[in-house]
Amino acid sequence: MNATRIIGFASAGLLAIAGAAFAHEMDTDQDGLYSLTEMQTEYADLTQQDYDALDTSKDGAVDAEELAAAIENGALPSME
Repeated sequence: MNATRIIGFASAGLLAIAGAAFAHEMDTDQDGLYSLTEMQTEYADLTQQDYDALDTSKDGAVDAEELAAAIENGALPSME
């Protein structure tokens, strides 16, 4: 593995950690789920319709996996 790839993987890892930290801060009640109100602190323009689309399990809340998937597939911008 060359140095460029190692640096790339390290950078991706740091961005993932930083995103997780922002997500943790966004979860103000620390229940492991993100309500619409909590998500609007980071994504001010997020509507109820957008939120419902992110809730792929249709359980009424966005969890960490759904949030990560939305960022990965471009439905939400990365948290920075």
